[in-house]
Amino acid sequence: MAPKSSSTAAPPSSRKSARIAEQPKSASVPTPASTNGEKKVISKKDTASKKETNSKKRAADQSSGEQEAKKAKAEEPKSKAKTASKKDQPKAAAAEEEKKAEAPASAKADTGSKGALKEGDKLPKITLKDNEGTDVDVSTLAGEQGVVIFLYPKADTPGCTTQACGYRDHFKEIQDYGYDIYGLSKDKSDAQQKWINKKQLTYKLLCDPESKLIKRLGAFVQPHNTKRSHFIFEKGTGKLVDIALGVKPADDPTNVLKFLEKHHK
Repeated sequence: MAPKSSSTAAPPSSRKSARIAEQPKSASVPTPASTNGEKKVISKKDTASKKETNSKKRAADQSSGEQEAKKAKAEEPKSKAKTASKKDQPKAAAAEEEKKAEAPASAKADTGSKGALKEGDKLPKITLKDNEGTDVDVSTLAGEQGVVIFLYPKADTPGCTTQACGYRDHFKEIQDYGYDIYGLSKDKSDAQQKWINKKQLTYKLLCDPESKLIKRLGAFVQPHNTKRSHFIFEKGTGKLVDIALGVKPADDPTNVLKFLEKHHK
């Protein structure tokens, strides 16, 4: 008979603990790849969406900026035009006044009841105010000294200023021939003096609001226009030697000088 083993069999609870101890430690359960992948995919989509949104916003801002710039550029000439227009308004108004006051060159002058002066006549005895408000007997202006009287529609208007400044610039040359210069218009003394100060005119201006002398010179056109013109009364004799009606502002002073050069050769 075989001998009985001396070892005692382990109890069931011990065997169970041993089996658990022998089992390898299980790794921590990883997050399913699908879950990580899904998160990453969602993250990329969000980033792309944000980039696209930002890109669209920048494009919209740029487009809006370009539109604003174009609008500003388009409006700029209008703004400049408006500014220029405001600056030109006084000049335009003055030009319109001058146009109304100036008789067309082709218009026939109203000679008046006494008739207009002719070549060889002398200045009539008419008293007018000058730019300083002083009474002037025009019949005394020409004698030993000759006189050039130029007529203009209205003081301090574009064409009249061109004409007046031309006489100012040629004043010394005309004076050297022995002639004084007088401007004549329907303006009052204060307007004439203001114009003299503004343009530094070197001669006196006569005021003829009722067109007394203007009519006698044959430079008045109904109902209230003045022909731009000049009249030269000879030195020594005081006789009218040159009549020019409907003259051009820029040409008038030089034409007077040419006449005197020829007349006193």
